[in-house]
Amino acid sequence: MACFIAEHNLSFNIASHLNKLICAVCPDSKIAEQLSIRRTKARAIIVNVTEQTAEEKIIEMLQNNCFALLVDESTDKSTIKHLALVVRIVKLDFSVEDRFLTLIPIVDCTATALYGKIVEYFVEKNIPYKSNMIGFASDGANVMFGDKHSLVTLFKNDIPHLFTMKCICYSFNLCASYACEKLPRGVEDFCRDVYNHIQNSPKRIGDFKTFQAFTNIKPHKLLHPSQTRWLSLIKVVNRLLEQLPAIKLYF
Repeated sequence: MACFIAEHNLSFNIASHLNKLICAVCPDSKIAEQLSIRRTKARAIIVNVTEQTAEEKIIEMLQNNCFALLVDESTDKSTIKHLALVVRIVKLDFSVEDRFLTLIPIVDCTATALYGKIVEYFVEKNIPYKSNMIGFASDGANVMFGDKHSLVTLFKNDIPHLFTMKCICYSFNLCASYACEKLPRGVEDFCRDVYNHIQNSPKRIGDFKTFQAFTNIKPHKLLHPSQTRWLSLIKVVNRLLEQLPAIKLYF
């Protein structure tokens, strides 16, 4: 039950109600009758038992198998910056498996500091990264993939045969961005302006729905070009073309 709560990202408070539900559904079960779990116990099991057991299993796999490291940094809602480590493990039977490894809190985001934090973690967990680490992947930021001094160059000093790959989504985004520079800027500005004008006002949304009904167009919402979801502009343009008769009448 604790693993179910963790896997589906549910609130720990659900443990008490889930316990009562199982007892009600299985009144003739001796196992269900003895079941007792509340919020505190569920959290303790996840944090102190399943989390540690899972980490120990992953570390054992890294100690005995080749792996590639996938790295990214992000800032959470409490403005704490973390370095996320994901490993792609190649087992002895040549099966490949991706596993989340850990989050490392960081303050200094220089290449040297990131390298030091990762190596410190590997050394602390007795992971022979110089012999077992065969690949590295991240976004194309200069601190990660710079030619002179970056996380890649520092790891390649330790592992000359290291295979490296930039994020292919980031690379595609750069290709598309440079290509779009040849197109008029007004296309993207038009998409943003129409969305901002209509979708930020409940009254305008209601008025626009009236025109959608009048033109017999499906009442789909207008989409906003995302700054982080790369290559999202095509969906925005398609939705605008779908809603174009209603948009013309509205304006």
